[in-house]
Order: sequence, then C-alpha cells, then structure tokens
Amino acid sequence: MTAPLPPFLGYVLAAPVLVAAAELTAAYPAAARTPSPDVAGLLGLGQIMTAAALPGAALISVEVGPDGTVSFTLPPDRYDGDTSAAELIADGLSVPRRRVRVPPPRPAAGRTRGAPHPAVGTRTPVRVAVAVARRRLLEAASAALGTPVAGLRLAAGAVTDRTGRRLDIGALAVTAASTSTIAVTVDLTPR
Repeated sequence: MTAPLPPFLGYVLAAPVLVAAAELTAAYPAAARTPSPDVAGLLGLGQIMTAAALPGAALISVEVGPDGTVSFTLPPDRYDGDTSAAELIADGLSVPRRRVRVPPPRPAAGRTRGAPHPAVGTRTPVRVAVAVARRRLLEAASAALGTPVAGLRLAAGAVTDRTGRRLDIGALAVTAASTSTIAVTVDLTPR
C-alpha cells in the first residue's frame, strides 16, 4: 500500500502566458525532515533525490504557449537532454508528446560519473508544476465555457465539456496566466 503524498506548493508566475513553477521546501511535512525510529517512516531513495533537488526546485517551470506547445526549464545540473520530464509533462497535461518542446542538452558542471540520474530528483517538482498548470487550464476553460471544472476533460491538448465544446490549451494560455505570482497547493497521486 502506498502512503498518501502531502500537498505540494506550486506557483502560477506572473507572465503573459501560463507559466507554472514548483517549490517543494514548504510542502514537506515535519516528519520528513526529522529521522523516525520507525523504519516505515524513513525516506525512500526517490524522496531523498527529490530533497537533493530542492535548492534548484524553484527553477523548474512549465510554460503553455498560445500555439498550444508546452516548454519547460530545469536547473542546468538537473537536465542532460533526457526526455523523461517531457514525457511527464505530456502525460500530466494530456498533450501529444510532439507538442512538448525539449530544451537542448547542456553541460552539467559538477556532475560525476555514477551519480544518480538527475531525472529522479526532478520528477516530483515537474509533476507539481504540471499539476498547477493543469488546474489553471481547467479553471480558465470552466470560466470560458460556463461549465464546472468537474464537468471538463483534458485530452489531446484540449479541454472538452460534456456537450462536446472544445478549447485548445493554446487558446487558454493567456486566460490561465496571471498578472501576479500566486501560490497554489496541489495534491499529487502516488506513482
């Protein structure tokens, strides 16, 4: 049985289009910061890798453009050209993988051979940023279509209501944006 995840804190950044970012330091429960005498309460390797990525977690963002493409940024030492973040984004935003722009590989200063793959430590922050973006897109579509969020479906890069009305995420990118940075709490499903 998988333990439920704590809520995570993400942000909608002030920008002309939807830009969501992740910040995890405020989201980890106190129990995760202190050792537990119970073996079941200890952090797993994935959680340790995520904690190691915390200093750069604020640099992880997901941007939905007016053309319906999605781009992302990761800290330079956490990205080496791997497409796992792009796959998480495509899955989380229900967009075809071809609509997720992968940044070119960059040299990672200080990375050593045998070090854990950076994708392990960035998986949770990417998922948080995606959850914030998904929520904002659904809220913008809800306002535009006059349909409650619960009656909307995000698939193939578009939000559809029960009557078949459809809005591409690119058409929602500006409406879902914010003129100021706002904090958003999101829940992630265990993976």
